[in-house]
Amino acid sequence: MTDQETSRAGERIRLPSGSLQPILLAVGLALLLIGVLGLYPLSVIGLLLTIAAIFGWIRDSVRAHGELPSGHED
Repeated sequence: MTDQETSRAGERIRLPSGSLQPILLAVGLALLLIGVLGLYPLSVIGLLLTIAAIFGWIRDSVRAHGELPSGHED
């Protein structure tokens, strides 16, 4: 494929903005797994942080998808 085939005139390249959700998800999962070893309060905190990070990530993705120009479906 050539550059002319892959890009249309006037089309902007859109990249997602930076996000803390992947880091929060990793910390939440780590706390959840550490808590399973016997520190149950950490497990509860990890579970809550994991759920919050997943829902935040989904919310941000839906918002970013909504900001795309019309007719952008692939």
